[in-house]
Amino acid sequence: MTRSGSDPAVRSVLAVLLVAMPLAAALPAAGSAAVGERAGAAEHVSHGSVGPASLDGGESVSSAADRAARTAQADDSDAIRLRNELFATDERGTVGVTTRAEIPDRVTELRVTLLSANDAAVEPDGFEPADDAGADGSTWAWDGETATPSLTYAMDANDTVEEAGPLGARGSYRFVDAGEWALVRTPRTRASWSYTGRYDGQVRLTRENAVDGEGVASQAMAFLGPYEEHVREAGGQRYRLIVPAAADLEAPPEEVFGVFESASTALQVGARDETVFAVAAPTGDVGWGVRGLQVGDADLWVRDAEPAGTATDVWTHEYVHTGQAYRTDASGRWITEASATYYAALFALDRGAADFEEFERTLARGERDPDASAVLADPGTWERNPDYTKGALVAGEIDRRLRVATNGSASLATVLRELNAADGPVTNEDILDAIEAAAAEGADAETAAAVRAEAERLTTTRATAETWDRGAHAEAFGETPAQVGYALADDGVRATGEYRDRPVARGPVELVAGETLAAAVDVANTGGVAGEYDLALTVDGDAVATRTGTVDAGAETTVRFERAFAEPGEHAVRVAGERLTVVVSEPAPPSVRGVSTAAERVTAGDPVRVTATVGNDARLPAGADVEFRVDGETVATAPVRLDSGDQTTVARNVTLGESGGTRVIGGDREANVSVVGPVDGASTTVTVERNGPVAGATDDGVPGFGPVAAVLALIVAAVTFGRRRP
Repeated sequence: MTRSGSDPAVRSVLAVLLVAMPLAAALPAAGSAAVGERAGAAEHVSHGSVGPASLDGGESVSSAADRAARTAQADDSDAIRLRNELFATDERGTVGVTTRAEIPDRVTELRVTLLSANDAAVEPDGFEPADDAGADGSTWAWDGETATPSLTYAMDANDTVEEAGPLGARGSYRFVDAGEWALVRTPRTRASWSYTGRYDGQVRLTRENAVDGEGVASQAMAFLGPYEEHVREAGGQRYRLIVPAAADLEAPPEEVFGVFESASTALQVGARDETVFAVAAPTGDVGWGVRGLQVGDADLWVRDAEPAGTATDVWTHEYVHTGQAYRTDASGRWITEASATYYAALFALDRGAADFEEFERTLARGERDPDASAVLADPGTWERNPDYTKGALVAGEIDRRLRVATNGSASLATVLRELNAADGPVTNEDILDAIEAAAAEGADAETAAAVRAEAERLTTTRATAETWDRGAHAEAFGETPAQVGYALADDGVRATGEYRDRPVARGPVELVAGETLAAAVDVANTGGVAGEYDLALTVDGDAVATRTGTVDAGAETTVRFERAFAEPGEHAVRVAGERLTVVVSEPAPPSVRGVSTAAERVTAGDPVRVTATVGNDARLPAGADVEFRVDGETVATAPVRLDSGDQTTVARNVTLGESGGTRVIGGDREANVSVVGPVDGASTTVTVERNGPVAGATDDGVPGFGPVAAVLALIVAAVTFGRRRP
């Protein structure tokens, strides 16, 4: 039905808070070190607010940068963690909550404000009422001693709406406690804290929602009661469909996943949320005020009675809202519901779930008063909800004109992609600028200006468009615009380097220091004209490599990235909408399994070839130098690099001298030859012969006259011979 909106005044207050947060974090608290002193002893104060997007106040959507910041906070080990645990109560219409805090050692103060608590008493454990809590008494201060303080309280579960627009139902509930089950928004909290430490190591705050008992919670909503969960991963997203036991699902889970996946493929408007959380809301005894609702970044519910294949498909409508990462001011408000309604009809037509007559009837509602006479850029002229009706027709007309003017190279999706990249609230003027820029991608300046002028007429005056016929539709949509999609190849995550070059598991990706992560992304254009791709590899939130190019209609290409990791650590890597956790470790030590020599007996001074068998029994690659030793003295080294489960041999020529070792019979000796690794080693012995005859040994090693005895014998023989001469 709708994407939860926000009151402008509330948004202004939040904007001030968000600006104040980094300023407060940068200022030392009272009594802290003066400017210029070393920051190690300084105390800092940080203020922030957490909680899901409010239905009645607060930002309803967030930018990609906001979402990345939350992810970074969730991975920060030096963080205050608030966990909201929801549970059923005996009082109908209420849900119990226990908000627990896990507090790092260097946090000195923590204050928590319960924004969702009702008037019932709060049960504190380790918290005390804050001195300046105000009349509502909803602000609590940590006592500074309790390790895991908590606040237990009740919040009202029921939330109603009076006017729900064209996708409204006959009841009034948006969230409800039905007794046996409850579908509720998650609690909202605000926190402020003080801590000690360096300026470059700020303490952050993260939050988590859970259900104590049967149920499941996400960022912005929770279901309490028995349920089944269906999961599909496609297009770089994970779809979680929660089907309560009390629900009677009209559309099978496969059909729901099908519309999500087809909408994701057809609507390329920027980075997707990692997970889409959807609940099939039971319609039994509950009178819902809307047919569906999307809140937070990517949380939604749709009535269980809704089909998944019509021109007014609510499943598609709410899913489109998850791709709208922009905020709007009043003049730009119309584009949010207009684009969701229009795309639900167009995608149903493209899938063959709706025929052209149904598509045409859906858009033709924008031709009828009073909606047709409303000025889209001026909500003060709206009597009902023309953003759903006239807005959808105008959005479709802008889409059709862009496709015709650019020969299909630009469309309304091009405009939404530009809006998603906006830093501040989007105005109608911003929308017109984006329309003109999109038209200029495939048309001359005059044509682009004409497309903008028509869009301005349709959004800033009481004029409306007319639904186009089949011929005009065929001219504009016969050749669909470029639909460039990305996905990691089946073997698209590899580890390369001196240890290995092969695909590795993704959950997580385990590397050793010095290895390179190689990612291969399949880029496919399922549209009817050539399209551009723009990919980035980010590490810990920073883009370290980008790839751009063009892919022809119906063609595919593969784009490759590489990133080396020199030091151990854990990193968040993102590419093609996929999030990877890369864990880098030191290499495992290799194991020396055996050693051998080319000869068992050598002459002193001659080299001998020594070969070691080395293996790796660890699950990580192994790497180190092994040492070749003779009688305990290192004489050579050899590097070893092995993949998990691999084995190899390394060899060196070693010269054995006459000294050392154990002397054996005949003057030879035994040398100890070993190869030693970081944790173990292996050795053998080699007999070393002296270089020449040895006294007391013959050439063949038999005892007899040695060289000295032989010389003496010759002298004696000569003297004796001389004496016998006549």
